[in-house]
Amino acid sequence: MMRGQTVRAVIFVAILSLLAADISVGCGSNAYVYGPVEQKYTKNPDDYEGQIMVSGQTYQVPPSFYAQVSVGDTVKYNGHVWTIVKRADGTPVPAQSAP
Repeated sequence: MMRGQTVRAVIFVAILSLLAADISVGCGSNAYVYGPVEQKYTKNPDDYEGQIMVSGQTYQVPPSFYAQVSVGDTVKYNGHVWTIVKRADGTPVPAQSAP
């Protein structure tokens, strides 16, 4: 009887840990993003704030990065800097300097 309750408690804690880890990775100023760009757009034609969609989430990116990235490129955000990891068309990624 006690063994069944212990197993349930361990499973419950494991599930809560997974949910907490999933939430903490994608939230806040230290979010980490990695994946292919699915869409690229601005809110309106006069808007300089570009947005990209990665893994179904929309992210606002700096204008200089928005001008460089294309749909299909694999990108990474480490909480501070956006970088292009791999180009969709296979061309080499130019060296990128951190601001």
